[in-house]
Amino acid sequence: MTGPLSRWVERLRVRPQVAHALAEENPSQAVRGASFPAATVGEILHVTEVDDADFFIGDLFRRRFKTAVVPDFPRHFVAFYRNPPASVVLPMGYVHFTPWEGCHLCGGLVIDERRWRDLPAPHRGLIRGSGGVAEYMLRQAIGRVLPESIAVWGRVGDRLAEKVDLRVGFVHTGRPYLMVIWNHALSEEQRAEWVRRAEALGDF
Repeated sequence: MTGPLSRWVERLRVRPQVAHALAEENPSQAVRGASFPAATVGEILHVTEVDDADFFIGDLFRRRFKTAVVPDFPRHFVAFYRNPPASVVLPMGYVHFTPWEGCHLCGGLVIDERRWRDLPAPHRGLIRGSGGVAEYMLRQAIGRVLPESIAVWGRVGDRLAEKVDLRVGFVHTGRPYLMVIWNHALSEEQRAEWVRRAEALGDF
C-alpha cells in the first residue's frame, strides 16, 4: 500500500514516540467523532510488521492473555486503525508468527474490543464487510509469511477463531486444535510427518 496511511505507519515503525503522542491520554475519546468517508477497508485499517510489539500492544496483550510476558522475538504484525478527522492512528489488533524449521507458527492473536466498540459505525460496518479486524489482519500477515514457508501452523481452541482461520485458508489436520496452511506440494507421508512434528511442539 502506498499513500498517506503507509507513511504514517512507517513513522510509527521507525519512531514509536509518534504513536504515543497520537494515542493521547484517552484514546477512546480520540476515536469518537466525525468519521472519514472510506470506500475500502484499506483506507482505515493497515497491517504492518513492527520490531517492538510491546510498545504498541503490550497493555492489550497483558490484559487479554492475563500474562506479564509479551513476545519479544520475531515476527510481530499490528493492525492500525486511522481516522483522519480525529487525527488518530491506533493499534487495533496483533498477531505473532514464530519461524520454525522453514515454517511459521501463528499465535498470540488479539483484538482490542474496547477500541472496536468506539469506532464510528460506518467504519465498523466496512471492517465487518471484510471479515472483521482478525480476518483482515490474518490475511495480510499470512500473505507476507506464507511465500517463505513450507506451511503456516495454528493451534485453535475457540470456535469463532476456528471459523476465521478456515476463511483465511487454514485446514484441519485431524489432530486436536492443530490447523495448517500448506504451501508446498508434499506427499501424504511428508504431511503426516510434519503434522506429527508440529503437534509435538504443544502450545505455541
